[in-house]
Amino acid sequence: MKKYVKDAVKELQNSDQRTIEITLKNKNDYKKNFLRLLYNKFILALQTRIVPSHIKNFILRTTGMNVGHDVCFPHYIKIDPYFPELIYLEKGCIVGGDSRIITHEVKGNKLKLGKVTIKERALVGGVTTLKPGFVLNKSAMLMFFSDYDKEVPEGELWGGKPARLLKKFTEEEIEKYHKPSIHDKNYYKTFRKQVKEFLKDPERMYFKVHYNGKRLNAGDDWWRARNIFKIFYNGIIVEITRLMPHSFLKTFLYRMMGLKIGKNCRIEKGVVFDHLYGDIIKLEDNVTIEHDCYLDGHEYTITQTVFGKILLKKGCHLKHHSFVRAATTIGENSVIESYSLAQREIPPNEVWGGMPAKFIKKQYI
Repeated sequence: MKKYVKDAVKELQNSDQRTIEITLKNKNDYKKNFLRLLYNKFILALQTRIVPSHIKNFILRTTGMNVGHDVCFPHYIKIDPYFPELIYLEKGCIVGGDSRIITHEVKGNKLKLGKVTIKERALVGGVTTLKPGFVLNKSAMLMFFSDYDKEVPEGELWGGKPARLLKKFTEEEIEKYHKPSIHDKNYYKTFRKQVKEFLKDPERMYFKVHYNGKRLNAGDDWWRARNIFKIFYNGIIVEITRLMPHSFLKTFLYRMMGLKIGKNCRIEKGVVFDHLYGDIIKLEDNVTIEHDCYLDGHEYTITQTVFGKILLKKGCHLKHHSFVRAATTIGENSVIESYSLAQREIPPNEVWGGMPAKFIKKQYI
């Protein structure tokens, strides 16, 4: 990296500016030393398969990222390897899985550098794109499937592509979503008992509890969701099967995990079932799941833990890159369009799409 680019990075780091733009003298002037860039790429690829933990946060810091205490940074997150030192994750914040963090953009001979800042105990939803100059302030949230390159004010919910204001939180909502844990000494015992009752009750679709554990957010206690060996057993099978095309072996492995799969179901390559609770998902007969879909069995916010069952009824069809939230039922023969977010209950014989998915038309069989 050339000195004038380094100077621009330092200027940005030491100022209140969110972005800075410079003119490149040569197209490769912004690239770091080969060994440093190789190290960053290796570590940032490796971390996509490491569970949220203090060790993971330490590893991220070795690339230059500014990672605070108890940051929850789950799987599949892609990070800009060129300027990770422009990423600021303050203590207790959560970044949703399968997101992207970008700190530079090159257009012609113009290099745009931008800090990405997530303030203390703020929440970024999954499958988001955080672009140069993004700031998420305290007591604020960015929704699933959003992208943004500007500032989200304190106490607001934003979402969309690009993100826009969806609502301003009331004082009661800020209390609900961001109230610090009281560290109740009986919390974990009560939590385990409640989870067991939820799993044994076939009528209950979801479990939700306010977090009062020892960490700065609920997501950091993911390993208490159930027996840790079962979590890793599920995770290994999920990671193996997502690389496989539809086959008898793939279905067999899913059933070994505990996933309930009916007759004549098709699950294509790249599909991800929840690592924690993929085995509480049920597929009835003739279900089709196209490539790169994601079926979620849990959600964590700063102060809430949610586990939810998913039921895909006979003949329903998830098109590629669709996302099914925890505690969702999709009715018989219904279709979820590509790049859609399905949630709650989708009636039978209908086509739904969008973020979140909405009714489009009747499905005639």
